[in-house]
Amino acid sequence: MEYQARSAIVRVPSAPLGVDEFDGVAIRMSVGGTVDSVAVLRRDGSPSDERVPYQVPAALILLAAPFLRPNLFGEQLALVGIGIVAAAVLLALLRRGGGRTAPDLAPGRRAWVLTTFLGLAYLWILFREAATGAGSGLRTSFQDIVLTVGSTVGVAMVCRDPRAARWISGGFVALIVIMCASYTVTALIWAVFGVGTAQIGVFPVGDLEPQPLFFPLTVSYSEQTVFGTALPRFTGIGRESGWMAMYCAAAYFMAAQLGIRRWWMTALLVIGLLGCISTAGFGIFVVVWAYDAFLRPRGHGIRLGAYVRQLSGVVVLAGAAWLAVAAPVLGLAAKRDQNEMSLDERSRATEVGWQALSTNPWGGRSSVSQAGINLISDIAVSGLPFVLLVVAALLVPVTLRGGAGQSGSIAFVVILTLLLAQPAAGSSWAFCLVVVALLVDDGGGNPSPARSP
Repeated sequence: MEYQARSAIVRVPSAPLGVDEFDGVAIRMSVGGTVDSVAVLRRDGSPSDERVPYQVPAALILLAAPFLRPNLFGEQLALVGIGIVAAAVLLALLRRGGGRTAPDLAPGRRAWVLTTFLGLAYLWILFREAATGAGSGLRTSFQDIVLTVGSTVGVAMVCRDPRAARWISGGFVALIVIMCASYTVTALIWAVFGVGTAQIGVFPVGDLEPQPLFFPLTVSYSEQTVFGTALPRFTGIGRESGWMAMYCAAAYFMAAQLGIRRWWMTALLVIGLLGCISTAGFGIFVVVWAYDAFLRPRGHGIRLGAYVRQLSGVVVLAGAAWLAVAAPVLGLAAKRDQNEMSLDERSRATEVGWQALSTNPWGGRSSVSQAGINLISDIAVSGLPFVLLVVAALLVPVTLRGGAGQSGSIAFVVILTLLLAQPAAGSSWAFCLVVVALLVDDGGGNPSPARSP
């Protein structure tokens, strides 16, 4: 006896599915009650052929983050990170099935501009190493292309779906907020029982020996003397506290981009940033905050209010620059008293970079301590073409929209960090963050203004 199949469509609200264009579920059942298939329906009633939810490749990108440079395990397990990114890209391609369920985004153009300039920067290093005949340098250059350019391109491919870009951005903000909350708890314990208490073990950080791990989950990196007390520096997922300071600042603006900022979230991010005890991180945050609040284009046309806001922004920006220099503990002037050797080494490396403009702008070997510690000093190591191409990778995509959108502020946090305090070479996740921010903006960005903290 032959049974005729019949279909039943159960309509459900789109909100529980978390995807605006889906509005129902089609359940195909046999007469005997056996479920033969289940398909998600679009609003027009057509079935989706997504084989893998977009959250899966997005979650893999977040999982890869600690294994990418310049993060906790990036120095030792970078191949694991690029492997996870490759798996995410494969799933992002497979999830389309036989049709076009996820939008084929035109907004990816700005992300591809970034990855193109970044690829050219690393091709320059490869060309320079080949010209000098350094075999070991060639191998390192190939590895950097795969690890840095490859991971950035992979994130761009996954984020072609704006839902995945927003999911990665929100997941990263949540991760940084959770780690800052852990540091806040640790700091409260130190305030009551003394600095250094509640250590529960050690944790690997970069290529250093294992560093102290404090309750509940606070990873530290070295110590800084503040008012006569040696304070462990909060490093979170970064291989060094300066990177975590950049992540706190970036998460602050990414939260605003997503429209999910709350006062307690802002407070945790600021506490985490201060816990990094990073002079550059603090200074960059206050300067970019002033730019974002007063000078960033809002797309409102020519209005008197916009002129007043921007004129006020010039004054506020000058005040922010002064604070970055003169603030106690975290200001540049205070750093000379607290860690004069580190400041002198960085200053010397930067000075050598400036000198290389007139002596050898094509890069080479440098015997200076901390050579290549920032983009300026990297002129003496990687060459002026590399530095210009990296700057273009971060700035040109922002200028394509006239600086509008929150992605400009996030890009400025990254580029100022690379210009002043951290090496650009091999810093995959820094470029990935800018790619995510660009695609969140281009995919719709913040649907409603963020609440003020």
